[in-house]
Amino acid sequence: MTDIAAIILAAGKGTRMKSNRAKVNFPIAGKTMLQRVVQTAQKAGCGKICVVVGYQMDQVMTSLIRSPKSECGEPEFSTPIVRSLKSEEGNRSGAGLSFVEQREQLGTGHAVQMAKQDFIDYQGDIFILCGDVPLLKAETLVNMYRRHGATGALATVLTAYLDDAGKYGRIIRDAGGMICGITEYKDATPEQRLIREFNTGIYCFNAFALFEALANIGNDNEQREYYLTDVIRILHDRESVVESVVLDDLMEASGVNSQEQLAELEDALYDSIRKHWLNNGVVIHNPASVVIGEDVMIGTDVEIGANCILEGRCQIGQNTFIGHNCLIHNAVIGTDCNLDGNSIVSNCNIPPGSHLHYRNDVISEANEGNRYER
Repeated sequence: MTDIAAIILAAGKGTRMKSNRAKVNFPIAGKTMLQRVVQTAQKAGCGKICVVVGYQMDQVMTSLIRSPKSECGEPEFSTPIVRSLKSEEGNRSGAGLSFVEQREQLGTGHAVQMAKQDFIDYQGDIFILCGDVPLLKAETLVNMYRRHGATGALATVLTAYLDDAGKYGRIIRDAGGMICGITEYKDATPEQRLIREFNTGIYCFNAFALFEALANIGNDNEQREYYLTDVIRILHDRESVVESVVLDDLMEASGVNSQEQLAELEDALYDSIRKHWLNNGVVIHNPASVVIGEDVMIGTDVEIGANCILEGRCQIGQNTFIGHNCLIHNAVIGTDCNLDGNSIVSNCNIPPGSHLHYRNDVISEANEGNRYER
């Protein structure tokens, strides 16, 4: 994709997390929620990513800069408000990463307005993403952008359906079936609250139309906030094209507001990873007890015992046996290896055909040789 950028909203504290840590800095399966959202934007082809920060902004920026897949280096401070991160070669996708501060939490519309100065000369389209929605897929954003471009829309909204959409904002459509507005739950009438289609909080906007409309929103609502959703009504009233894409997998749009919700999403993510490997020739004993990270690659006919953790960047060669209670971290294990139970293998390369005996810890580069006996 070309001429596409992203603004990620990550300024809130997350009071219901019952923690002093910024919500977007909580990890899910080894990466913070914000790291996941940034990487999704990168994979979707965003050439520019602006993160709106606020609560614990220094910690949030630092954790993102030090992300394993970020090569942005140390930040450069262009103004007291906007902080840019750009390496000579760019990060993994070539995306420029910048931060802008939202000092007061006055609503989603206000948060996006804070990023305007970072897009003064930008003439493309912008995704609006949420830093606490960690399982959104890049493929979903690509599909949104294709729909957005094919229809000539100035705004495209990612929507979904639930029999009871709870506290989500409701999608309002006109007689012709086009989106004419989004009503937040607290402002909705009893009839509107019965609507099954809801707003996921993910959008694609034409940049000029977005910021021009934002200049005309107010805070005359129940929460006295500047709603980004008001932009949809303004564009519809101007007879601009507002499109939508319906999301099938609701897990992608699930936001995190509590530790319980975070744990549920992490369980769902790990479960999907285990199912992938179970369907690709890997034996996993007591699957619910095994943790496999996203950056782990496993060959066919590998057997993994109960209570194992495989995390970081790992490669497991085919026909390898990993006994119960093993921890594998940032390691390459060759083919036809045998790891007895209760072993730790970290930051090393185990040659093919090696045998690690019971309760054996290897936490450095392995010696050359056909077998690894200790």
